[in-house]
Amino acid sequence: MTDSAASQHRQSQPFLSLHKPTPIDGSFAGKHIVTVDQFSKADLRALFDVVFRFREGVRAGDRSLIELCATHVMASLFYEASTRTDMSFQAAMRRLGGRVIAASNGVQFSSVYKGEDLADSIRAAACYADVIVLRHPEVGSSYQAAWYLDQLGEQLGHRTLVISGGDGVGEHPTQALLDMFTIVDLKGGTSGKMITMVGDLKHGRTVHSLAKLIGRLEPKDCTLALVSPDMLQMPDYIVEYLRQRNIALVQTDTLADVLPDSDVVYWTRVQEERFDNRADYEAIRDAFVMTPDVLASAKPDMILMHPLPRKNEMGDAAQRDALDRDPRAAYFKQMENGMFVRMAILAAVLGTVKP
Repeated sequence: MTDSAASQHRQSQPFLSLHKPTPIDGSFAGKHIVTVDQFSKADLRALFDVVFRFREGVRAGDRSLIELCATHVMASLFYEASTRTDMSFQAAMRRLGGRVIAASNGVQFSSVYKGEDLADSIRAAACYADVIVLRHPEVGSSYQAAWYLDQLGEQLGHRTLVISGGDGVGEHPTQALLDMFTIVDLKGGTSGKMITMVGDLKHGRTVHSLAKLIGRLEPKDCTLALVSPDMLQMPDYIVEYLRQRNIALVQTDTLADVLPDSDVVYWTRVQEERFDNRADYEAIRDAFVMTPDVLASAKPDMILMHPLPRKNEMGDAAQRDALDRDPRAAYFKQMENGMFVRMAILAAVLGTVKP
């Protein structure tokens, strides 16, 4: 583990030790969602069955969906900027008939601006909502929130749930779920596939969670290729996690080593906001750029994924437009799948649907 990653994880230990995530183990109702470690193969199969059903229902205009969460309220509490995660959760709740209250992207105008800590903000939201979607820059913040919500539930006589919308450079469990659903939907799963992750693997919580989820599934004959410059490599603790689960790994700083054999390519941006030193970011920002010329070396049936937002890592406007029109581009399908997956998660934890 790099010094900065190790430091962040040491700092997060008080939060991580507060709450021990409950495994789904076939029952989603009443459970916080803070890590992919809660999910088994069977849990994913059951959840994805609901996702497929919800997607079909939305596209068919099934009005019964809006009755599933009609009596529930979701609070959106985002301490970091977000477009897709925030909007997709809000859209998911509304498509299920629920209500949304939000301080997202405006936390600076709330009591946080006055110095209120996370614990009190979470407990305030819990007084008004049945479930809270939390994004926070601190690793382990969702664990902290879960612990405080459980304590408050004993006082109030009702318990509010938290779903992590991403915590620092730690995890982003619902992103991993929608990513995995997209791979299952478009490629039939990860067994026998080469999944290639490219770019900022050090700071990318999306690749951290997806890599861990692949490890938990222990797919047969799956190879995970990790492509990054030395300073942005996948943290050692995740690499070790994968090795313990017998996932074949390829680590390289040269995309050409693996691109022709890749079935899934998961492209990421270099996360400027995670760098303390601007010069370090400038030195590495253009290390990997996906363009139509690069994509020409890939299989005709591979899929190109990206958690978005994107900047210069997909070239200029003309190059991005060409990539968007390539049938292998899956990131907009991936984005839409996020709403369906989050619909399923919300309905499942609130107990209005049983996966």
